[in-house]
Amino acid sequence: MEAAKETTAQQWTESEKDQVRASVARMLASPLFAVSPRQQRFLDYLVTNTIAGNADRLKGYTIAVEVFDRKDDFDPSLDAIVRVEATRLRNKLREYYDTSGKQDVVRIDFPKGGYVLEISLQTDNVSVTSASSASLAHPRLIQDRPSLAVLPFANIGVDNTKEYFTDGVVDSLISMFSRLSGLFVISRQSSFSYKNTTKTSKVIATELGVRYLLEGSVQHAGNQVRVATQLVDTQHGGHIWSDRFDRELKDIFALQDELTQNIVSVLQIKLDGAEAALFGVQATRSIEAHDILLQGIAQHRKYTQKSTNDAIVLYQKALALDPNYAAAHAWLARSLALMRSQLWTRDQVSLDAALLHARMAVELDPQSSYAISMLGWVQLWHKNREESIAECRRAVALDPNNAEAQLFLSTVLSAAGLGEEALYYIEKSKRFTPTSSPMHQMALGDCYYALSDYPKAIVAYELGCTMNPNFIPCQFFAMIAYELLGMESDVYKKYKILCGITGDSINQPAETIWTDLVLAKQQEEVWDRIVLRYTKS
Repeated sequence: MEAAKETTAQQWTESEKDQVRASVARMLASPLFAVSPRQQRFLDYLVTNTIAGNADRLKGYTIAVEVFDRKDDFDPSLDAIVRVEATRLRNKLREYYDTSGKQDVVRIDFPKGGYVLEISLQTDNVSVTSASSASLAHPRLIQDRPSLAVLPFANIGVDNTKEYFTDGVVDSLISMFSRLSGLFVISRQSSFSYKNTTKTSKVIATELGVRYLLEGSVQHAGNQVRVATQLVDTQHGGHIWSDRFDRELKDIFALQDELTQNIVSVLQIKLDGAEAALFGVQATRSIEAHDILLQGIAQHRKYTQKSTNDAIVLYQKALALDPNYAAAHAWLARSLALMRSQLWTRDQVSLDAALLHARMAVELDPQSSYAISMLGWVQLWHKNREESIAECRRAVALDPNNAEAQLFLSTVLSAAGLGEEALYYIEKSKRFTPTSSPMHQMALGDCYYALSDYPKAIVAYELGCTMNPNFIPCQFFAMIAYELLGMESDVYKKYKILCGITGDSINQPAETIWTDLVLAKQQEEVWDRIVLRYTKS
């Protein structure tokens, strides 16, 4: 692939300068920069002077006085404002190009050691798509903090039915690590895509864009649990830490805390007061309830009507043992909402129960990003626009590393017609989840649908259909998008697929997710048109 054109100030044409300015304007208007006027002003100043050839003005003292309003007696040895803001800006630029800006023709890099930007522009004979796909074949390695993927642990022992327990240990570790601001953690979705893989540690780390991998095994026999783990540094090769933990089953939460704290110590991660307080909290005093919850989660993740019903029964059993188990309430709310979102039930009682349990989960554990996300998700299905957005925003603010929280926020924003902001969050979620899923593709498709970019919406929905042909939302919304583009033959194909999945030619999943009234009315009208066309006698 041809390299992007890097130009000096003397080489910029007016057309190229306009392209750079337009790209910067989009960047500064993005959700990432819109909330930070100081960073907006800083970047605009650096770009303006870089393309004007004013490298002599890009000095720490000049920037402090002209951008950050310091007085003439500013002393950089006493006031680190410029260095601090430069570090923040480098991080923001990296995050922007990993999310909503990854298709930009203009690329701005901010090298350490100075304040002159490196600005590259794709030449006319290099397409943005080919340039982007080559450079983003694998995510860039996170530079500002340690990056980690917790790979699925091996289930050791003769009882293969305990694999759900082993997976539950890994889930808990990922959840705990994701709440630490000093660590970047890959989501469960992507980590578990490497279950039973034969790929090397180096290949996995490259594909995920991380430096460290946590591997291990779990042996569960009777009331005893043994967890053996090792931390791999894929840059230098080899293990930098390993240990074995033998505990009674009743001490599983303490074991998970101890393991997490060991990794925190090895990677020299600094914890603030709130993060330190996360340790030592026992989710439930009923180990039996915890075990049943893990069985339910394993059933939920099969994503079939029967397995979801089985999960609901298991969650209810867990809550009978411990009515104050917040995680069980949150997962029960999620499975009840899944029944509705997949149109396996149209029972309003189930949806009301989902809201009740989601609220209970948040009441029992107000610091649980997962529980708050579930409350926002359930509020969406109740068509409570503002409540769904507010709760999902709160979940992301509480745990910015939580990929699922980003995904749910994206979905509720799309439903409200806020496609641009929704796109930002689903792209941000992708960095934590380099391997996609039907749910992620649906969320991405919804972003483009809300923006009336139906061709891109179809691409996303169709990829979700390829991943799981029985995932109704992607099939349905692809059909609606095809109809809006007048592609009748494709509409009919989707209609027949949906009839085959649901066994019904009339009562298709016509219930709208949209809380935006214009989008809701549009879907209703399009669906009525499709039904009328294909149910004529």
